[in-house]
Amino acid sequence: MTISRNEAWVQIAELDEDDQIHFTAAFRKLMNDLDWEAKAFVGHLLGLWYDPFEHMLDYTSSEARHSEDQPGQFNRNGLDEPQEVVEYWAEQWSKNDQNHQPPHEAGTGLELDTAWYRDILRAKLVSMRIPKRLLLAYRDQVLAVIRRLESNME
Repeated sequence: MTISRNEAWVQIAELDEDDQIHFTAAFRKLMNDLDWEAKAFVGHLLGLWYDPFEHMLDYTSSEARHSEDQPGQFNRNGLDEPQEVVEYWAEQWSKNDQNHQPPHEAGTGLELDTAWYRDILRAKLVSMRIPKRLLLAYRDQVLAVIRRLESNME
């Protein structure tokens, strides 16, 4: 089945009255059992489907750095706490052109600053909507893998 405007969609995140990014109640309700894995999934959606991107919402990654335009405290924040796109490769993206190798470090080549790249990712996060059935399929598969791994460990 391809996506349709007639199916149920889930908004992933939203801005609160203080302009902090929060996962929506609908997203948390569907994905709460996954905890960090839900954040990793959204991290992948923000960028390329490239493993390190799973840390884009996680300050514990060795490549994540705090920056001045990220005023909150972010350290393994739960799904019900404020979220922030971390300083990942935005500095490199601001310097690299669109043909840079490796491609996940490519920028636009327009000399846009680091904050611009982070704001693009923030805007993407709060504007992202996913069909509910796709979230459920992902959640169910992750939980099935976890159950298999736990069963094999016993």
